[in-house]
Amino acid sequence: MEAGGVRQDVTFHPADPSEYPGVDAAYRKKYGRYTSIVEHVLTDAARASTLRLEPR
Repeated sequence: MEAGGVRQDVTFHPADPSEYPGVDAAYRKKYGRYTSIVEHVLTDAARASTLRLEPR
């Protein structure tokens, strides 16, 4: 995986539902001014596809 100029081998895992509030808060903080985007990202269907990346 490469992001922000950093390359790292990662493993993808489904996010635990207990992690959703933190992810939701991060989306609201970053994209809160775009209400329609936030509303679409914070649905149960979108949350079900949330992944956690862990370095290998």
